[in-house]
Amino acid sequence: MKKIILTALLGLALTSVQAQNINYKITQNDPEKYHPRLSINTVIGGIDVSIKNIEAMNFYVAGFGHYMLQDRIGIQFYGQTSILALGKIGNKSMISPKEFSAGAMLFLGKRIKTKKIKVDLKSENKRVNNRDVVATTYLMVPGNVVKYNGVRGGLFSRATGFNLENGALFETASVEAASMVNTGLYAGLISRRLSNLVVEANGYGKRFHSLGFDFYADAIVQFSNKFTLREQPSAVFQSGLTDGQDITKEVKSAFGSNVMGFRIGINGFQIAPKDVTGKKFGMCYNFEAGIAPYVGYYLKGGVGITLFKK
Repeated sequence: MKKIILTALLGLALTSVQAQNINYKITQNDPEKYHPRLSINTVIGGIDVSIKNIEAMNFYVAGFGHYMLQDRIGIQFYGQTSILALGKIGNKSMISPKEFSAGAMLFLGKRIKTKKIKVDLKSENKRVNNRDVVATTYLMVPGNVVKYNGVRGGLFSRATGFNLENGALFETASVEAASMVNTGLYAGLISRRLSNLVVEANGYGKRFHSLGFDFYADAIVQFSNKFTLREQPSAVFQSGLTDGQDITKEVKSAFGSNVMGFRIGINGFQIAPKDVTGKKFGMCYNFEAGIAPYVGYYLKGGVGITLFKK
């Protein structure tokens, strides 16, 4: 472990020494100019994990973005659908997990701050102490960051698998698998950060850091919950349950009325167009954690591509 730590520190030291002797010129430092009115992003490799509800675990693709009506007023959207759900592996009738949310955001505060921004110049593999390390040559350049702070809210819907692990009725019928569709409202805080810094570095040419970040924290209140049995009971005559039956009342009786949830997350997306960065697309990502009604603690996230930024 000590050797690994020393190797990593040595790699970082080598990188920082390289970066200190590079001359550069700032050619653009105007993130406010490139606040995208329309941003469309796709997550092409995401995983959604629920700690106690194993039926809800899935691999997914997703799309997210925003449309700004003004500089401080806009709408946001997020859609997610599974490509491989654990609950469907052993039960083909299980619902494929899906999620959707859409709402409005209002930025109440806006300010521009200068801070050190990391601009990557080159990444390469190096052999240090008989170990392969990735060395990134970079510059720390003072640049402008536009900071927005505000509120947001909207409609939220989730469809996923549900594990009937408790309840005397379900144990009697020997059933464990159900699907649920929850619909509700979310409301919370949002903080957006934008940076667009382009430099000409000696020996490396044009390099840039052009990114947007949305940090959010929401409370969720469910106003509609529906549960459907996705398994044929082994004791149907004793339990009165059948496959495909609406068991919403039975679930609420066994698990209680669970309507509150909470989530925090971050969206990362590209902001400047191709004529600035030289790239039509770029990497985006979404990571989120929270407590969902009936699902419990969950963690999800993935990376993808910014498809549209204008």
